[in-house]
Amino acid sequence: MKFAILLSALFINALTFAQNPLFKVNVADSVIKNLVDRNSHIFISSLNGKIAVDPYEYSDCESLVSVVIEEGIEEIGEYAFLGCRNLKSISLPKTLLKIGEGAFRECESLETLIIPDGVAVIPPYMCSWDSSLTKVVLPESVVDISRNAFAYCYSLEEINLPPGLKHIGSNAFSFCRSLKEIELGDEMDELESYSFSDCENLRKAVLPGNSKMLGELIFTGCEVLEEIMCMSEIPPSFDCDSPLFDPMETNLWDKCKLIIPEASRELYKTAPGWIFFFEKF
Repeated sequence: MKFAILLSALFINALTFAQNPLFKVNVADSVIKNLVDRNSHIFISSLNGKIAVDPYEYSDCESLVSVVIEEGIEEIGEYAFLGCRNLKSISLPKTLLKIGEGAFRECESLETLIIPDGVAVIPPYMCSWDSSLTKVVLPESVVDISRNAFAYCYSLEEINLPPGLKHIGSNAFSFCRSLKEIELGDEMDELESYSFSDCENLRKAVLPGNSKMLGELIFTGCEVLEEIMCMSEIPPSFDCDSPLFDPMETNLWDKCKLIIPEASRELYKTAPGWIFFFEKF
């Protein structure tokens, strides 16, 4: 018994010393993981020159409830917090510049995420399957939201899409069933296929006011979508001439109102993809 208590104390001291600038202790990853998995609240420090959270460093630490990443950390590695199913909050530092693929994937209890200014790319699968995530705050520095970044975030109600956003990847917001409105700025260069598919409560969508190409079936499965606004004078083209909905979703074509520049109405009536808004099913 005394040996077990002594060994436990040594582990705890080793973890403490590893974060202390007066000491430099090499501790095996397996030991760190074991200790972290017994604690619900952790601080990740930049002491000892640490500038990145390593890939998979805290993955599957299911006891984690809150994480504070302190100033000085510049990067969060891929899948660093994958599967931390009880993680409710994570505070990110202003020094953060890069987030790796799937960094917060399957954090099923995470409720709010504030991305600091300086991060330009929201990586693939960053928050996918975060079923409790209700609010995301993005800085104006974000220009790219990659594929599947927020897919299956069923509870996501609020996310600001920065005016300088240039790219949204395929399925980036698929199955975000609580989203009700989205507005995309005119700087958007590429909106990829299925980007807002199966957002079952989406009611209003504002597309970029430019003629850049749009992806396939962007709003397929958006069963209650009532209004789409596109103020581009030239109808944007679609990848593979695919429309916004599946042509078989006749109920959507019938009830969704298209708002376009009146002077461009005749152009939209004959443009591939857009023509479905003017046909009777």
